[in-house]
Amino acid sequence: MKLTAARMKRNLTLPVFAALASMFLQACTEPPSHEEIIREDLLEIIETLGEPCGQVVGFEAKPGISYSVTCETGDQYEISVSPEGKINIRNHD
Repeated sequence: MKLTAARMKRNLTLPVFAALASMFLQACTEPPSHEEIIREDLLEIIETLGEPCGQVVGFEAKPGISYSVTCETGDQYEISVSPEGKINIRNHD
């Protein structure tokens, strides 16, 4: 089969159009809420420190940079950040 200029143009245009459509759809999706971002960050801290959690089902901001966190596993944590930037986590047994 011989590629004509029109067929080559169409073959190059379709992938470009698909990529642009995909970018447009991504731009139209709503960004995560502030609460969703905090929830994801808290889960990442807990998982990085090797503690069980599953998913963060609730959290409460405390004074300073501190959160009380409840996980789907039933585990509860107190997470705080010191003025030096050190993350402290305490499991509520």
